[in-house]
Amino acid sequence: MKWDSNLLDAQKKAAVHIGKHARLLAGPGTGKTLTLTRRIAYLVSEKGILPKKILVLTFTRAAAFELRKRIIKILGEQQGTLVRVSTLHSFALRQLLRNSNLIDSIPRPLRVADDWEERKVILEDLKDILSYNIKTVRERFDLLSADWQTLNIDEREWENRFLDPKFLGAWRQHRKIFGYTLRSEMVYQLKRSLEQTEEFSLESDYSHLMVDEYQDLNRCDLAVISAIALRNENIEVFAAGDDDQSIYGFRHAHPDGIRNFNEEFIPSESLTLDTCVRCDRRIINLSQFVANLDPNRIEKPLNPRKNAEEGEVQILKFKNQDEEAESIAKICTYLINQKDYKPNDILILMRSDRKGAFSSVIEEALEKYNIPEAVPTENSLLDEKSGRLFLSFLHLLSDKNDSLALKTLLILRNNSIGKKSFNAIYDLAYKNNETFSQTAHRLVENPELIPKFGNLISNEIKEIQNITNKYRGQIQSQADSPGTNNLFKILQNLANNIIENDEDKTKILLFFKSLVAETDSTDLRELLQLLSSSIKNAEQELDSESVNIMTMHRAKGLTANAVIIVGAEDEYIPGKQEGGGKENDERRLLYVSLSRAKHFLIVTYCEQRTGRQKYTGRNNKRSDRTLTRFLKDAPIKPVKGTTFVQQLLKI
Repeated sequence: MKWDSNLLDAQKKAAVHIGKHARLLAGPGTGKTLTLTRRIAYLVSEKGILPKKILVLTFTRAAAFELRKRIIKILGEQQGTLVRVSTLHSFALRQLLRNSNLIDSIPRPLRVADDWEERKVILEDLKDILSYNIKTVRERFDLLSADWQTLNIDEREWENRFLDPKFLGAWRQHRKIFGYTLRSEMVYQLKRSLEQTEEFSLESDYSHLMVDEYQDLNRCDLAVISAIALRNENIEVFAAGDDDQSIYGFRHAHPDGIRNFNEEFIPSESLTLDTCVRCDRRIINLSQFVANLDPNRIEKPLNPRKNAEEGEVQILKFKNQDEEAESIAKICTYLINQKDYKPNDILILMRSDRKGAFSSVIEEALEKYNIPEAVPTENSLLDEKSGRLFLSFLHLLSDKNDSLALKTLLILRNNSIGKKSFNAIYDLAYKNNETFSQTAHRLVENPELIPKFGNLISNEIKEIQNITNKYRGQIQSQADSPGTNNLFKILQNLANNIIENDEDKTKILLFFKSLVAETDSTDLRELLQLLSSSIKNAEQELDSESVNIMTMHRAKGLTANAVIIVGAEDEYIPGKQEGGGKENDERRLLYVSLSRAKHFLIVTYCEQRTGRQKYTGRNNKRSDRTLTRFLKDAPIKPVKGTTFVQQLLKI
């Protein structure tokens, strides 16, 4: 395939841009990923740029995998695999690992704690050490993360102004004993190293840096991009994104990053993709109405494709959530039976779904009409006991002194080891300036070091060692002959020994099989590093056989023939986030959700929410609800939902 095959004029113009920095404003469905792929192909095939000189940073593993797959398809395996495509977090982790001897601000070897370990080990331990409740500990962690992401931590005398110095001291002691780095600090540590350590080197002297979803970067992320550019004055930064789609305010992302790009990177050029090849005309019109409510947005055209249909768009009003759910089920029945849609052609979105308050009602209605449905759980397979045991053994096979993994196994395995035993190990480790793992392993030969619990702990450590020793030789053999097939064989062998439940085993192995393929990992340590560096709640898992029901944040990057947005009420959108930047985040979130639809878009709201839903949203405990302020003056007026459905079913 030629690099410019089937490109629109604006896409081709962006793909061939060279000679200075560039900002590519790409609205929903305008072919941003296609353009990035063809730009890489153009640089390699037409301009002679070495693939290893091109770095592409994305927001999620799924986005990186899709882009990498497309690059290999157009450039071929030999050249395509040399282009470095990575999430920003995994890129940061790789650079920190290769320069670990220069970094003294984080424990070595570098080990990133994942969400489960943060919640079940780190937060729980600090709760007991400080005698705080878990909510307070979480608030302190969120504040610390915010200071990294906003760069408040770089301000003078930051430690004296931090809300709780006692917490800082306890956390630093705990991280030293357990030897971990938090995911939320990785990018900051890269930024700090690039700026302060001249000897710190990147894996390649890149000549082209492309950043996807630039609007999702926070101040710290943006500082890393600038620091990389300063390292090589000849590098060209190509930032692709859309300020209208900046929805990650909770991690302190802000649309000003992409809005101010041309002032930050000089000289630079502005490029725009203006044709939406995804959405029908009415969907574009409603989406653009919502986007234009922001007077600070960058004005940009979003035109329908030449052969675009009008599309179906409705705002439906219902009495309550039961009437709403029943009608949604009937609409899905119509789409499947009359329009020949498959269940996975339908996406149902809601602003939030705490404890299934919204999805459970819709699930019940869909089941009544025999429509298969799927709701992603907050917990992944690796958060369940079988998955967590398996993952912890993998960590110990990668590093026998992994303290987080060892404590996790001691917590989850069937033994009588409790909080007093853990406290005794921790206190002894602190006294001897050791890690948790070093102290625990010393108990194997010297159980008397902890008189009351030493023998119990010693016996359990021996059993864990017996399991890991059985597979350690295989890990070494795999390291000598790296490859995805050899790696997966080790995963299978360990799963057969560790996971008792066959259903759990099948699901976990399928997950790791897709992860190995997605990340192209060839050894265990690399696989675990990539897994731990994924951004919390950013990765989507869709069921290919069902109507997928999820929150609006999870739907970013997805598309479907039909989208149903549930609960579009002011009490939820913007909900409690009234005024200023947070309200703008909510408006952009609605815009992103509307523009997921290709042909059929339904927005629902209720006049009343009862039962559990009564206690959700702004002004909870009151049942009355109103249409979101972002749609009250929309060009499409609300109609009675039950009437619309009755007419629809007669077609």
